[in-house]
Amino acid sequence: MQDLSVKHRSPLIAAGMNVLAPGLGLYYLGQAREAWLFMLLVILPGFALLLFPWRLNLPLPLIMLPLLSALLWLLTMRLAWQRARHLSPMIQRQSQRWPNYLLFWLTFLFLSLLWLALALSMKLQLSLHQVKDNSMAGTVNKHDWVVIAADNRRPPALQRGDIVLLIHPETNREVLQRVVALPGEQVTVHGGGLFINGHWQSEYYVDELQNQKRIPEGVVETTVPENQVFVLADNRDHSRDSRYWGALPSDRIVGKQVYRLGDELFSVEELSALLQSLSREIVGD
Repeated sequence: MQDLSVKHRSPLIAAGMNVLAPGLGLYYLGQAREAWLFMLLVILPGFALLLFPWRLNLPLPLIMLPLLSALLWLLTMRLAWQRARHLSPMIQRQSQRWPNYLLFWLTFLFLSLLWLALALSMKLQLSLHQVKDNSMAGTVNKHDWVVIAADNRRPPALQRGDIVLLIHPETNREVLQRVVALPGEQVTVHGGGLFINGHWQSEYYVDELQNQKRIPEGVVETTVPENQVFVLADNRDHSRDSRYWGALPSDRIVGKQVYRLGDELFSVEELSALLQSLSREIVGD
């Protein structure tokens, strides 16, 4: 039997609930169809915004679409306020239950996260890559999945210690290796140690028990040319890197690893850590 109890609806609560999700205040008033409509109207300009930087070279949509979305959101708050004043007290409806509010809010949260993921992908040109060798074993293992952020700038915005996906000069295959020296720096690999500009580098990421040789015959000593980087594998004894074929030209770098997912894709903890990593990447830009 339908619950016909009479409930008072606060205009302040009706307007304030729209802060959590546009249209949620209308849901609070039992107007589910209008609530879903206004939520979609607020979100759609955001998704449309992602299309313009790639298809139109017009600054106007970049200003108007977020403004339109904000105005629709404010309109939803005002509409909920006005309707609550006229409709309260009102008959409690079946849709006015907290599980329905939660479902509505979770839908808005999902669409917001989807928009954020698309925006990040377009900005950083993100892609998934599965590791197919053991060159970085101990840090990134074979069959692990990593998130790669492509960078079309030349030279790429790299720092010492970054793990990059590169096209191997000898095999032309995509492999992961670590940047240990930047353009203009002097590199020496000798006696199992790495020296940059004469200073010994503590390589915590190299497993000393698994890597005893770590260098080819003799001493490797060079100055990294402009638009090139010096890369080494973490699994030194089982990889060929800049010790053998010299510094790597920047145009052979596909992108930079921004996160390691492991051999299983996307747990909740990994998604949270990935978002934090991507946030740091954007702030760094």
